[in-house]
Amino acid sequence: MKSILTPLLMAVLSQGFSQETVTFSGKVVDTKTNQPLISASIGLKKYPYATATDNEGKFEFLVPTNVLEDTMFISYVGYKPFADKLSNLTTSNRSYHLEASTTILDEVVILEQRLYKFEIRKLEASMKLVKGSLYASQTEVTNKEYNQFLGYLLRSNQKSLYEKYKPDILQYEGSVLAFFRGYHYPQIESKETKYNKRYDDYPIVNIPYEAAVAYCEWFTDLYNDTKGKKKFKKVNFSLPKLKEWQIAALGYKEFQSWDLDENEVEVGIPEKPGDEVAIKHRTIPVKGNDIRYPWFYVLNRPQNKRNCWMGNFKVPPGSVSCQVNKPDGDGFLFTAPVASYFPNGMGLYDVVGNAAEMIDEKGKACGGSWDHAPEESTIRSVSNYSGSCGAVGFRIFMTVVDEKENQK
Repeated sequence: MKSILTPLLMAVLSQGFSQETVTFSGKVVDTKTNQPLISASIGLKKYPYATATDNEGKFEFLVPTNVLEDTMFISYVGYKPFADKLSNLTTSNRSYHLEASTTILDEVVILEQRLYKFEIRKLEASMKLVKGSLYASQTEVTNKEYNQFLGYLLRSNQKSLYEKYKPDILQYEGSVLAFFRGYHYPQIESKETKYNKRYDDYPIVNIPYEAAVAYCEWFTDLYNDTKGKKKFKKVNFSLPKLKEWQIAALGYKEFQSWDLDENEVEVGIPEKPGDEVAIKHRTIPVKGNDIRYPWFYVLNRPQNKRNCWMGNFKVPPGSVSCQVNKPDGDGFLFTAPVASYFPNGMGLYDVVGNAAEMIDEKGKACGGSWDHAPEESTIRSVSNYSGSCGAVGFRIFMTVVDEKENQK
């Protein structure tokens, strides 16, 4: 597996720079190990100024002088936050030591049972029709959704399965290990965690193939055993076959065959070369036209004409990126929140980039990820993985077994 970078978030400044400013700089580390805490959140309680540490735990925080009586906080998921008035702090190269919280992961997962709620209408709305009885989820499975499954295992005293299916982060060390502890740390709102950055809506990664299959089986039972009004009487959730995934990733509702290259698709013809607004249309075969991305209708490359990346990829060094300054060119050094980019024609988000998606063949994942180059992150891309990987997640597909509505 490639080395993992973690997000360096941009400072968000809501006021102009015409006023006088002061810069606070420092490094955030673990109290016991002195390891840097990457992507720790730094901000103010009253004013909308914020930044985050880089992959060495360092930060620079620029604020106007008229907010120096405000309180600066530093937080990191799984650690006790730091807070003090700006006026009490030194401005340059201070080390900030955060202490790990005494609340362990298992206890937090158990506590999360009070947040557990199966929202069947929301689920049904998120499943988008591919064809016939086959549906696909709009997004990859998130940390929040997967943590509900882990919580179920603990509440039903299936501790051995919990240990088998929980995210495996022991392959990492140092600051990367600290980051993933925070990434997979279920959040309970409390006074201590209110400043913590949340990863609820980020894709679940670092789990094995067997865990994804078990999640699908649990979700199937959960839906089918739910009483009351629901759209379908009986369904089956699963990982998709390769051909199913590729057609869903293509996103062309009028597809003719489950074999990607046996289809014809309609594409737009812009008035001028480089334009992204089509004025005419034509139908072309998929085979021989190098259709690689789900936005093929007007664009068949990973960047638009403003050089903005259309997905969360591993941006090649030295490439020209978006006119809007973004970390790592596309806005994210690691995973992005699900649905951060435009959906395809079927309404599915992030089918290329972000997290590579498991299929029903063990060890195979499709679509590339934040850790794959754009040319490795296409609707045709299939990568190999082993065990748990920080670049691999999954999306559930749903097959309707019994369409009879259950109104009871």
